[in-house]
Amino acid sequence: MHYQHYGWLVSPYSAKTRSYLRYKQIPFDDIEIGAVGLFTKVKRAVGRPVMPTIRRPDGRWMQDSSEIIDALEREHLQPSITPTGACQRVASLLLELHADEWLPIVAMYTRWTIAENRRFAVNEFARSGLPRVPRFLGRRLIAPVAKKMASYLPILGVDTQTSPGIARFSEQLIADLDRHLGSYPYLLGSRPCIGDFALYGPLWAHCYRDPGSRYLFDDATNLTAWFERLARPPAEVGEFLPDDEVPETLDPVFATLFAEQWPYIQKLVAAITGYCRSHPDAQRVPRALGNCEFEIGGARGSRRLITFSQWMAQRPLDVYASSSVAQRAHIDSWLARIGAPGALDLAIEYPLERHQFKLRLQQP
Repeated sequence: MHYQHYGWLVSPYSAKTRSYLRYKQIPFDDIEIGAVGLFTKVKRAVGRPVMPTIRRPDGRWMQDSSEIIDALEREHLQPSITPTGACQRVASLLLELHADEWLPIVAMYTRWTIAENRRFAVNEFARSGLPRVPRFLGRRLIAPVAKKMASYLPILGVDTQTSPGIARFSEQLIADLDRHLGSYPYLLGSRPCIGDFALYGPLWAHCYRDPGSRYLFDDATNLTAWFERLARPPAEVGEFLPDDEVPETLDPVFATLFAEQWPYIQKLVAAITGYCRSHPDAQRVPRALGNCEFEIGGARGSRRLITFSQWMAQRPLDVYASSSVAQRAHIDSWLARIGAPGALDLAIEYPLERHQFKLRLQQP
């Protein structure tokens, strides 16, 4: 029996896991589960109607794209997507954090503020979720789901004040990645890391596949060729760059990450710390802890402090903290090069963990 991968083509996190499974050549059935199955079968298995979810050959379920990939990496060792060098591991996990927790701003902006994309998304929701219902009726029935998705715009800080900045950020990221991919097949050499699959998710499943924003890639031929590589099994397995090198062509991406996303992470960690100190008996934290000011593409706005992002940030921070003195010196030298010295010294007083598909405070 194959792994069963449940996800829609419009789902960025499903694109992340689907491309990973293809790269690893792990046998799987790609299933566009209907809305009924999503709210019955999947919800019973993992507690919520979410995607992607995977049902293993032994019947056990997995949920959350990062946990899915981590688990499969432990079981399917080759070809590994995890660099051996600590600096590259930190870099790959930072890129995953950027893709999974910051790029939703871009993905939601392009999908739900561009009329052509909104129409396309509603049609895709109806096609995937209600495949046996006539399309005109499916669009009507699925409209509440689309409306709920669009309601996340203010949660992510997407409004008229930040929209110009989001557009600038999007165009710059695409240009920076295209320039880098003109020199390397993947982010860290000729083999993809988890950052490749994570960035592929929102950039391909939202910005590129949605027709109203595809024009952003008109001149990004290296980036679209990278999409094609990640959409099919590899012809050959390459290698990560030697000497634990993070190429300078990625410096602009990381510089923006630390200039704009990292202050948000710092505010989030402080908010979780404050909540836990005032609730000493808490075993969980709320899904959100109010709003904070943030910046994207030079525009300032307000967005929700989403606690899950700390769990994602812990991943590169844990690698940094567990590195040897020599490894940390190499990472520190790289951070200084991109203008973010000391950024990874961020202390997490109340770490989070995932348990039975839910987020909770780490148990002793």
